[in-house]
Amino acid sequence: MNVKLSLSRKLLRTAAAFRPQIDERWEGPAWMGWGRRPLSLKSQNIARWLGWRFLCLEDGWIRSRGLGDDQRIYSLIVDDLGIYYDATAPSRLEAILSEGSFVHDRVLIDEAAEGLELLRKHRIAKYNHAPHLRTHEARKLFADARNERVLIVAQTAGDASLEYGSVAESTEEMILRAREEHPKASLYLKIHPDVLAGRKESDIDPRRLPRWCRLLEVDCNPYSLLEHMDYVYTKTSGMGMEALILGKKVSCSGMPFYAGWGLTEDRFRIERRGRRRTLEELFAAAYLLYPIYRDPVRNVACRFRDAVLAISGGYR
Repeated sequence: MNVKLSLSRKLLRTAAAFRPQIDERWEGPAWMGWGRRPLSLKSQNIARWLGWRFLCLEDGWIRSRGLGDDQRIYSLIVDDLGIYYDATAPSRLEAILSEGSFVHDRVLIDEAAEGLELLRKHRIAKYNHAPHLRTHEARKLFADARNERVLIVAQTAGDASLEYGSVAESTEEMILRAREEHPKASLYLKIHPDVLAGRKESDIDPRRLPRWCRLLEVDCNPYSLLEHMDYVYTKTSGMGMEALILGKKVSCSGMPFYAGWGLTEDRFRIERRGRRRTLEELFAAAYLLYPIYRDPVRNVACRFRDAVLAISGGYR
């Protein structure tokens, strides 16, 4: 493939590592750019003018062991239609979910069911640097909790998924709505790990938090926190998908990739997402068909299962 890249040096290394898999999936001349960054948008316009394909790159859902650009990357999303977090336009993931016929592919659905169990067992998320919330820590953290626990997920200020995710309300408004809809519940606000690490700013000022909403500044594995919740409110955070994987109820103020398919309570609607999908179908599309996986230690292409086991330390 004749490819032109509009990426930083660090991102060039990532694209180069996955290049053989990209070449296998797409043929012909193409430009590649990262997400909806300004340089990437300019490259998209150039590709359109040349009549070339444009491939939009982003980190996959199972990304790395830790935070930061210096981490070894296990998965990459390459989208030839749009990108999953841009709800203003179609994406390849959306096309798979809208047009795919999963009901006759039992092998794929069985693989999705196995994949869901792998994530529940190993608690593998996008970033996997944070320790699991231990039983005694959870007991102390939720000592005064009521029967129902509601988690509100804060995100980073300026996040692209907020700009392009058709967000219907602010985090402050989402907190107030959660309180109105769950007046007898204990409410908690989760701060993004990049904010806790001092890398980015939050989309909410914790000092303005109502007294009846408790701030969670602990950086822990998201699955180990979500296990203690009954309901999750988010705008476009990936934690909403992880909550669905654990069988939690999820309310979305925006349009993340997992919203609009009948699995979440949505404040916004997109006509393109008219089909109802099961959790296994959503997982199969988003985790098995959409990204490409690579083991950076062995320097070989791999499958979803291999990436999960490699990050968890359970690779055999």
